[in-house]
Amino acid sequence: MDLTEIESSPVGQLVPLVGEDARHGKFAYFAFLARSLPVDVQLESSTWTRVAEATAALSRLEQACIQMKDPRLLIRPALWKEALDTSALEGTVGALRELLEADLPETTFLSPETREIRAYERVAIHATGVIRDRPLSVGLLCELQAELFRQADKQPPDLGRVRKHIVWIGEEDRPIEESRFVPAPPDDRLQVGMDAWEAWVQDQHAHLPPVLRAAMAHYQFETLHPFGDGNGRIGRLAVVLQLLRDSAIGHPAVTLSPWFLRHRESYQTELFNMSCTGDWNPWVCLFCSAVCEQCDSLITNAGKLLSWLDESRHKLQARRWTGAIFHLLEDLIEWPLTTVSNTAARYGVSQVNATRMINHLVEIEVLTEMTGGSYARRFGATYVMGTVDDI
Repeated sequence: MDLTEIESSPVGQLVPLVGEDARHGKFAYFAFLARSLPVDVQLESSTWTRVAEATAALSRLEQACIQMKDPRLLIRPALWKEALDTSALEGTVGALRELLEADLPETTFLSPETREIRAYERVAIHATGVIRDRPLSVGLLCELQAELFRQADKQPPDLGRVRKHIVWIGEEDRPIEESRFVPAPPDDRLQVGMDAWEAWVQDQHAHLPPVLRAAMAHYQFETLHPFGDGNGRIGRLAVVLQLLRDSAIGHPAVTLSPWFLRHRESYQTELFNMSCTGDWNPWVCLFCSAVCEQCDSLITNAGKLLSWLDESRHKLQARRWTGAIFHLLEDLIEWPLTTVSNTAARYGVSQVNATRMINHLVEIEVLTEMTGGSYARRFGATYVMGTVDDI
């Protein structure tokens, strides 16, 4: 952490930190303790313009969800992409196909990476379901963090509660002096900071647009870094939960992690620069750029999926195919990978009829056989999966 840049911060202060690292021995260094968020913020006119553009982008995304007969076209692909890319930002890289295969009953082995990504998917589904009835709180995020690592091979210390141990951000196996950032010390000051964060978020500050509030709250959460692990994933999920709670969106279709992954260096740099300078403008502009571009991308790709679905229906109708094959086609938006046995069980048909349905969809190039063999074959809607990868 560049102490010379951050020591004069107007939004926090360096505080002494003494501890011991099992790899590098005892240390005496500094942590950055962020002050509570302000009730008001002064922004340049160009930044207010970006806030207005991001607000409009969220409105377009919400209208797209409302107008679609099946909002899964927006919600489910967004969730897959968020699960993959929010984990990739933390160094856990997985593939969409592996994530989809994890939901097949025939899958008996999951890699640690897939289990971790799938855990986030499970947590996100639960969180977006309960946030309408529960306030966004430190307690809720603690529950989500605990669930995120519940089945992990190695659980972080202080699971499910605000950490009581020192952490720092940077390259693995490097000493604290070479870290990129050292967040708040693990004592009462961190708990006080998180309590203030919760109060600020729940107050809503109606004079500030929801997008701006989300940008400010995300900065504060990541800067305090309350957990032993999972801060990035939980923090980015909290953005969606805050927007849902503030009624800025009505469906959990927005996903920012793909943009932050593509602009990882800028994302990390602007978070740190905000702590150094106290100037909200660069960080808020970057956050709004993520919102604008991701909303537009989601809407565009949902349109592609809708066109693909309509064209595929016409192909079925032209061949006078009827029955459960239409349900299978429509469900490929949410489950674009299947097997004969999975299809038979899901739609209550025989193995013979399931095979016929899949063969029909292969014939019109809706499904593609993806295993290259004759045993335990898996079939995927490659257009759907490719569209998700483009989000």
